[in-house]
Amino acid sequence: MPQINSSFLFLFQVIPLSKGRTVISQNIRHLVIPENLKPSKVMSLIKSPDHLQRQHGGKLHFSIAADDKDGHFEVDSSTGDLFLFKELDYEMMSHYLFRVVTKDHSRSPAVNSTVFLSVAVEDQNDHSPSFREEFIVISVAEDTPVGTLVHIFNAKDGDGSFLNSRIQYFIEASHPGVNPFLIHPSSGTLVTTSPLDRERVATVVLTVTASDQAVNVTDRRLRSLMVKVEILDVNDHSPTFTSFPIARVREDAVVGSLVHHITAQDPDAGRNGRVTFSILSGNENMAFMLDESSGFLTTASPLDYEIKSQHVLTLLAVDDGTPTLSSSQTLTITVLDVNDEAPVFKQHLYEASVKENQNPGEFVTRVEAVDRDSGNSKIWELSN
Repeated sequence: MPQINSSFLFLFQVIPLSKGRTVISQNIRHLVIPENLKPSKVMSLIKSPDHLQRQHGGKLHFSIAADDKDGHFEVDSSTGDLFLFKELDYEMMSHYLFRVVTKDHSRSPAVNSTVFLSVAVEDQNDHSPSFREEFIVISVAEDTPVGTLVHIFNAKDGDGSFLNSRIQYFIEASHPGVNPFLIHPSSGTLVTTSPLDRERVATVVLTVTASDQAVNVTDRRLRSLMVKVEILDVNDHSPTFTSFPIARVREDAVVGSLVHHITAQDPDAGRNGRVTFSILSGNENMAFMLDESSGFLTTASPLDYEIKSQHVLTLLAVDDGTPTLSSSQTLTITVLDVNDEAPVFKQHLYEASVKENQNPGEFVTRVEAVDRDSGNSKIWELSN
């Protein structure tokens, strides 16, 4: 079985005694003084100073041992009354131990007696919690999981005793009902309590308050810190087309004419919401050109209704996030006919015979012509 050792440290204070006959008393007086006590009389070292002085012929002299003086306490040399001479500060010194020497000059030689005074300074809640800053900005990504540590607040309190310097935290949002965060009352850790969504709430403003835990609730001191939590965007939304999926253009439109304005929305921020456009399919004959930034779709070559009266393009919208997200749309472009085709006879020469006694209005022959234009453009008149 291994040996178990322990050690103790003893501190001894050797107190020099004044010259002459000395009576060493085992008397020690304990005293508790609040640190906010104003300089005044604290106590009397003897119960009946007048009677004692008469008994000793008025030859008693009281003093604090020279080695123990630090300016905070004084003793009336005649009455033995103890006075607080200078204000105390628990955070600087929480305990005083000094000797009061009583010298009796009614005897020869003079007799000295010593009383030890142990003065405990009682801490008062005279310091408020403090933060290093009055306003801070915190950033957190919107895809941060619930329960993630966001920040640790660390307020300080200059009081010395446990409860007066023990800090608890609580938070309040500037907009009630919009607070996806929780602070641990003791550790000051701020964590997420619900999913974040920058597109719904981009910024949360919190008031973080630190309070000490003084026994008397009315004596507790507070200090607050304004916190702006910025929700950082992640690329979690695809572009959505907002332009109409149908367009019309005249067949006689000159090259470069605007056919349609392609638009899309992406609620993400910055590059994540920056959208570019392209034609994925349906433009094999290169009849159209699409500006990737503006979304303007223009004609790139002459159109001909008689060759192709409808074009079906598949459009692609892509954001600039990482990874990129995209969506597509089918755009149907109808080419509008114009009267740009002349009628053409099916034959260059028609031959027919008619009897000289044939009645007016009787059928002679059929003449046919073709017009490639549509609709009313196919109605024509024959003249000789």
